[in-house]
Amino acid sequence: MDSDHQIILRMELQIGQLIRLVANLNERVDELEQEKGNREIHRVLQINRTNRV
Repeated sequence: MDSDHQIILRMELQIGQLIRLVANLNERVDELEQEKGNREIHRVLQINRTNRV
């Protein structure tokens, strides 16, 4: 293999790693947003219970 081909392969691998990294971060953000949404719903339910009393 010539050096140009090796450089291209290395760049392709790095791009693949970056894509996986971004995908993992997006998954984590989705999880955190869902947890936050669940906490917001829980908080609203608690407020509604205290308002009824």
